[in-house]
Amino acid sequence: MASKNKKYTCMKELEIFNILTDTEKNAIYGLARGGLLKKGELLFNQGEEGDKVFLIQTGKIMLQKFTKDGTKIVIDILKPGDLICENIIFEEINYPFSGIALENSYICACSKKEMVELIKDPVILEKIFFSMSSKMMEYTERMTNNALKDVQDKVYNTLKQIAGRHGRITNLGLEIDCYLSHEDIGFLVNASRVSVTRSINQLIEMGKLEKNNRHYIVH
Repeated sequence: MASKNKKYTCMKELEIFNILTDTEKNAIYGLARGGLLKKGELLFNQGEEGDKVFLIQTGKIMLQKFTKDGTKIVIDILKPGDLICENIIFEEINYPFSGIALENSYICACSKKEMVELIKDPVILEKIFFSMSSKMMEYTERMTNNALKDVQDKVYNTLKQIAGRHGRITNLGLEIDCYLSHEDIGFLVNASRVSVTRSINQLIEMGKLEKNNRHYIVH
């Protein structure tokens, strides 16, 4: 990750630190180090020691995991303001998945030791717990969705969920603000690329989906 001299900006502009005063922000000036991650670059790799918590300032990061038999599973797609691997603060683990940039992204990194200092502030600790619980709810919802037999339903529900997190309102509807290939969607819903392509075409015919400059619009 290319280094940039943006430590203060890195801390200042993220929603999780909005509750801090300028004096408090200055006090933690040296804790986070920002860097630019280019599209396609790895932020961290599955199995590496979990020694940092990451905060997305700009861009999008995809979390992916490879099973023992080599199967790729897309865990999540995270947006600016999201924390990554905040659970390492509370336990000694290796990264259970990899993080890869879907687009050029500016990432803030705090070591585990530095994050322990930050969570002495009860408001920040509460926000971190909220982040973790929200992700658990979303992952549970996705697992429930993936238990459905109908691929079309799984694709639509997943895109609707992503639009809720990464969508922007346009004249055409709620547009997912990042490019997702049929393969990416297949990994998210545990279905083949062919099945996903068929389902997307059917959803477009039904008027539930639309495409605009390679981005999906969910109706």
